[in-house]
Amino acid sequence: MSNFEKIIKDDEVKNYFVHSSILIDVDGASLNNWGSDATNTQGMDNTSAVKKVFKNGRMYAVVAGQAWRYWWRESLGLNGWSLSPITRDKKIAFTDANPLNYADDDLFGYMRASKDEVKDEDGNTVLIGGRGKNRDNPKMEDVTVTRISPLKNSILTSVTSIDKKVLNEFSTMARQDGDAVPYEKQSYSTVLKGMFSLDLDQVGTFTKINRSGFKNVTDITYNKVLETGTEVDDLINPNVQRARLENSIRMQRAKDTIIALKTIAGGAKRSTNYVSVKPDFIILAVFKGGNNIFDNIAVEENGRATLSIEALKEAILDNKEYLRSDVYIGKASGFMDDVSLNILKSEIDGIEIHTESINKTIDEFIQTLDTVIV
Repeated sequence: MSNFEKIIKDDEVKNYFVHSSILIDVDGASLNNWGSDATNTQGMDNTSAVKKVFKNGRMYAVVAGQAWRYWWRESLGLNGWSLSPITRDKKIAFTDANPLNYADDDLFGYMRASKDEVKDEDGNTVLIGGRGKNRDNPKMEDVTVTRISPLKNSILTSVTSIDKKVLNEFSTMARQDGDAVPYEKQSYSTVLKGMFSLDLDQVGTFTKINRSGFKNVTDITYNKVLETGTEVDDLINPNVQRARLENSIRMQRAKDTIIALKTIAGGAKRSTNYVSVKPDFIILAVFKGGNNIFDNIAVEENGRATLSIEALKEAILDNKEYLRSDVYIGKASGFMDDVSLNILKSEIDGIEIHTESINKTIDEFIQTLDTVIV
């Protein structure tokens, strides 16, 4: 990381992002389905079809970005985070929207629309007053808070088309008295690709501007953050003040979020179609700027998913001026063993490329955050 310390020190605007691309190898998966599908082979009503998208006339399996986030958040809970409680109110549901106490509210964002009673300086409820029939009712104020998620992720989609490769699994519930109850689900084997971006400047940093997505906290919470944290200028508008948690807290939250990928688990139909959703390939680097450069490195070649070393090399070299860390690449043994990453080490001048197993890559990468979280 020493190669980048002077660059980071000299950066006038320190808008740093973790950018990553991942690949997940799955066999017989049925991870994220939707309702019935007209293509089911048995013509049954009780079916569960693969979620899919079409591109250039071909069909690709999809796992919704929301599903991936759900697994990710649950993994953080299992790793020790106290997750924000969920409140259900009629047709809406929301978390506690308290990023000070709940790190997942900080990293994953929220929206909570609500009103609260107005209090005077002594803490007493202020009444509407006047002559109307509601004069004895408390005066209410809007305390709606929203937060744009510092962690952004794509959907997961298959690298190769699944045209004619979806298995329609006919199953039956036959343990009860009477006729068996048939049902059908679809599954597939493929390599899923996805990417994510983590805005390091926004982690543990909150505004109270009266604008959708920027009214992160109430005045009370804002002041609570400042009891142990500090107030910093906005990167774009110096007239906007932001309350920021201690850097040690922000750093740990960012690290924990990435570490959770080592133990992430989830997906539908796990009882009979269990697959691992831990990455089999991951690339991680810190960049100045919010565009993820690793979006086109997984390609289809002769019907198989593979990595384009040329595309990866071009992405790194073309964006070298924005790089603020070494590049860390992890690949599981047994996955794409025909793809050699060693060529990157010899052909990318002046940029340190680290290649290890998945867990070692994550462990080595998160140490770089000590320098870039400022």
